[in-house]
Amino acid sequence: MNTQFNKVLRFFTFLWLITIVGLVIGTFIPQAWVMPISIVTLVLLILMMFSRTMRRLGRFVSMLVALLTGITLYSLLYFYLGELGGGLVLLIFGTTAVIFIVAGLVGYYSKKDFSSWGNVLFIILIGLIVFSLIAIFVDFSSLIWLIVSGIGVILFTVYTMVDMNRVAKHPIADADVPMIALDLYLDFINLFQNLLRFVYNLRRMLQ
Repeated sequence: MNTQFNKVLRFFTFLWLITIVGLVIGTFIPQAWVMPISIVTLVLLILMMFSRTMRRLGRFVSMLVALLTGITLYSLLYFYLGELGGGLVLLIFGTTAVIFIVAGLVGYYSKKDFSSWGNVLFIILIGLIVFSLIAIFVDFSSLIWLIVSGIGVILFTVYTMVDMNRVAKHPIADADVPMIALDLYLDFINLFQNLLRFVYNLRRMLQ
């Protein structure tokens, strides 16, 4: 493991500590605020994709995203703990961690450069974001959500491989460390959310 990867790993861990703070704050946030906070988080991430100014503020924005994610994650966990139970949610979290670690190791130690996969993955990601926005206004069936969640699991598993592969194959400037750590953090968060949604909708279909 190279020195820059260690910096990425430390900042990745720091983002999780901020997320825990967000979870605590989330216990005091009214449910009506969750959707606006989620939209603000999404807007921040979109701005980071296309704005150089936002990317230069990568450290601050990454910390802000982690804090907002923690706040909204509380509401998400509260729902799934009620629907699936603590044992199953914990199992899904553990499964997410295993998938994330295995995918990361495959990406890091692979001899192939996965950077060419980025455009295809980005198109699929945009499709999922558009679907999620439509789903605010349209009530989709459990089958549709099961399929979409399955695609999300595959997408963020591959994204984890690609992001870890980038760490291994390309030089990382100190200024890029927060952004790369945030990418890995979001890979895990989105993988976890899609696995939760997948299991939830699978159970609804089987009942």
